[in-house]
Amino acid sequence: MKHTLSIWERVDAWLGCLSIGARIVYAAICGPFRGASGADTYHHHLIQAAVKALTRRFSPLQLQYLFKDYDQLYLEYCKRTGIEPVFVSNERGLRGFWMGHPTAKYVVINFHGGGFAMDATEPYFDLWPSVAKALLQNGITTAWLNVTYTLTPTATYPTQFHEAVEALRYVIEDLGRSPRDVILVGDSAGANLCLALLSHLSHPSRDAPRLQITGPLKAVVLMSPWVSFRHDWPSMKYNEYKDIDAREVTERWSQEYLNGRSTNYYIEAVDAPGSWWEDARVEQTLVLAGGDEVLLDAIKTWMMSFSKSNPDTTFVVGRKECHIAPLIWPLFGDKHETQQVSVLKSWLSERLRI
Repeated sequence: MKHTLSIWERVDAWLGCLSIGARIVYAAICGPFRGASGADTYHHHLIQAAVKALTRRFSPLQLQYLFKDYDQLYLEYCKRTGIEPVFVSNERGLRGFWMGHPTAKYVVINFHGGGFAMDATEPYFDLWPSVAKALLQNGITTAWLNVTYTLTPTATYPTQFHEAVEALRYVIEDLGRSPRDVILVGDSAGANLCLALLSHLSHPSRDAPRLQITGPLKAVVLMSPWVSFRHDWPSMKYNEYKDIDAREVTERWSQEYLNGRSTNYYIEAVDAPGSWWEDARVEQTLVLAGGDEVLLDAIKTWMMSFSKSNPDTTFVVGRKECHIAPLIWPLFGDKHETQQVSVLKSWLSERLRI
């Protein structure tokens, strides 16, 4: 069922922009007094205040109404860079678009974040092309299939899981690519889908169509993976005023994604026992996180479990970086290269040359 905004909800969305401005002004006044428990810089303090104000004030549908969707941003990117847009879809549920030619040495399947409620934003068209460019400078060609999975509340679990499986099936079966030429990349909720997909390959779920592959995937790259919907992790408290994620928002968005269903290992990867990951179908894994994000302790706990049976796993925590800092900070004018991006480029360049 397609959800749409009522006239009042649209009016309320624009009226809400006024209250957002007021909250940012308040944050600007309070910023100099934030203390050690707050964001590392005044600019980052304003960024986290702005993101929290937006996500607290607006419903997912209102956010989708106020911001451009992924497809529209892609068309603008293509026009700006002079490339021909290439969309892909099929009757099995796949929807997405290509950046680069599918015959490149490696195919990267990219799942964006946003709590399953928000679409990708403009920095996605800066970060991932910059990664592709860095790889090309090292003689490594990549093609990026960016999956435009369905957002809540239009669809809930397991629709997005199903669409993720079909994206990989399309690359493996329809394009005939070897699993060893495929890399899964995701941030936040997108990383959640990467892990659901990885689990599905070794432990087929009833919630998604079965998919068998002939060998392990080349790599999985996870940025700030959303591995737990719980809010009792210590980092939820000690990073509360440093990060962009508000507890009540992640709680609401996770419940909207579940839509009354019980959780499972495909939804919250941190709950899976260590033995679950013993036959993970991936050669190497990179996990990135921010030192100032509320998800940090959940990510660390999952990482320790996963890496025991997958020793070729690299875990890097960006010092004083918030949740998906490489994608959030540029949206508000801070475009310096983060520690996470520096590691991402060097790790991929090193591993894909082999």
